[in-house]
Amino acid sequence: MSSVELRRSAVHRIACAAVAAEVRRIRETVLPPLVEGIWPEAMAIDEAGLGLDSLEQLGALGALAEMFDLDDSLLDEAPPSTVGAWIDWIMAGQTAADSNMTVRTSGSTGEKRPCVHATSDLLDEAAWLAARFADRRRIVALVPANHLYGIVWTALVPSVLGVPIVVRTLGAPLGLVAGDLVVAVPEQWQAALRLIRRFPEDVVGVSSAGVLDASVADALRAAGLARLVDVYGASETSAIAIREVPAARYDLLPRWRLVPHGADDWQLSDRAGVITDLPDHVERTGDRAFRLLGRRDGAVQVAGHNVWPARVIEALRSVDGVAEAAVRLNAAGRLKAFIVPCDRQDPVTLGVLLEQVAAEQLTVHERPKSFRFGAALPRNAMGKLEDWA
Repeated sequence: MSSVELRRSAVHRIACAAVAAEVRRIRETVLPPLVEGIWPEAMAIDEAGLGLDSLEQLGALGALAEMFDLDDSLLDEAPPSTVGAWIDWIMAGQTAADSNMTVRTSGSTGEKRPCVHATSDLLDEAAWLAARFADRRRIVALVPANHLYGIVWTALVPSVLGVPIVVRTLGAPLGLVAGDLVVAVPEQWQAALRLIRRFPEDVVGVSSAGVLDASVADALRAAGLARLVDVYGASETSAIAIREVPAARYDLLPRWRLVPHGADDWQLSDRAGVITDLPDHVERTGDRAFRLLGRRDGAVQVAGHNVWPARVIEALRSVDGVAEAAVRLNAAGRLKAFIVPCDRQDPVTLGVLLEQVAAEQLTVHERPKSFRFGAALPRNAMGKLEDWA
């Protein structure tokens, strides 16, 4: 069992984020301000308080049960009626040494898959990370606490450090001050570059849930960010390694080690000897260090979501009038598509059909933001696909 305890303040933040995500899923719409954020423990959860109807209350219980490894045996005779009652239920279920937390993958190619983590592992991870940011006086969260990155960095780490956490949104003033640790994803860091001319002194950033472009990282440091740490991990593993920008080398967290897997390939092994595949091909650069070489499954990340270009290409090729298609990331981190129309197919008409199919068959993160048309896919002198403007 971890020497670090799961504190009520951390559970409070995670629970609010998990319930908000569940209500958003049920309503299929953006939530009003009251249903986003950290709610007082005394707040009622029914229509007189938080505004949840009976079905949404059941959905919230289900979401919390899944995330915190709970069951109905720990509930009182009367269903929870306040936010604090939810937290009481969670705290009662998280006392065991073998308690778990569950998150889900992004589900870009189908159903979201549950990923179960021992709470003790996540607490140990948070303690190790917190020790590397012991001088931080505040956490500024740009990510929610219902995904693993947010759970660790915006709930568990500040709990270990004993520092306040403030939630901010890009597009409104961040109000950064010296001593802040800003938790964001690569797309948010890219947007921040255009909104923040100069960072205050002694502001540190952390990035995860996607590849941090080297040019963006360099520009952030040039704009005054005192330190920038890139975290490599996945929903299945949580954090695997970290690197200090501008270094390309990632250093493993204590719970992991690299073990050989065939010729010039590596897997992860934890303290118990359980073997896990790495999301990427890596080049080992030291006993506990490596450099990324590229995804194993061909996925790219859009706003922290795994997206498989092959799936997008398959959907585009299904459109009448499309002879060939290619898909890749654009400079802004979204997908773009190159389309070769069949003979005598009007690109304007075809473009309308492609937009319709994308809206019907693809998720928001899978949909190309631009279509380019040409007589043949762009290839280099070796016949390999190359980028296009």
